Amino acid sequence: MSDTLYIKMDQAVEITKKQVTVGDVAKLQCKNKNITNRLKSMKLLEDTTKGKKRYIVSIMKIIEMADQTFQNVDIQNIGETECVVEFKTPKKDDGPMAIIKTTIICLILFFGVGFSIMSFNNDVSIDDMFSKISKQFTGDKEQGRKILEYCYSIGLGVGIIIFYNHFGPKKLTNDPTPIEVEMRKYERDINQTLIDGHNRDDGKVDVK
Repeated sequence: MSDTLYIKMDQAVEITKKQVTVGDVAKLQCKNKNITNRLKSMKLLEDTTKGKKRYIVSIMKIIEMADQTFQNVDIQNIGETECVVEFKTPKKDDGPMAIIKTTIICLILFFGVGFSIMSFNNDVSIDDMFSKISKQFTGDKEQGRKILEYCYSIGLGVGIIIFYNHFGPKKLTNDPTPIEVEMRKYERDINQTLIDGHNRDDGKVDVK
């Protein structure tokens, strides 16, 4: 009677070591633990270059290794058919340099967003709108304008915090933020483009 081996491979993984094993790119499940333990430790590829490099690993490579090693194993793939393996050097603590980079990015974002908001307000003539609203409710263009400006400024800030689901380092809810959602979409598009390019080139990209 054959054993059933379930393989669930991720679309992309980041590796900081030189050698990549099957267990680094795929989750394995089988009642026969000897099969999963042996297959997890088998080497798929090795990074021989310095710096960051991407490889494409096909599920067919894992199936081939399993067929050559084990007898009477029924392999079921329930994940991706190809995986983007990206080698990265281990991150080091930059110390003061990380603080400087973070500060520069925060300043750029602060002034950039501020300029964008001011440009938007100028395009829609927010000053004229406040004057018209104030005159309509109070009979004077300037009497209620300050209150409108204060409420608009506070509401804008609160709205941004609620929309991005962040206040400082903390999230308001457990839901993913819009930035996290867009980043995940971008990562999936990048990975799919690499895989499509590999398939179109018919193996011209480095594959192990």
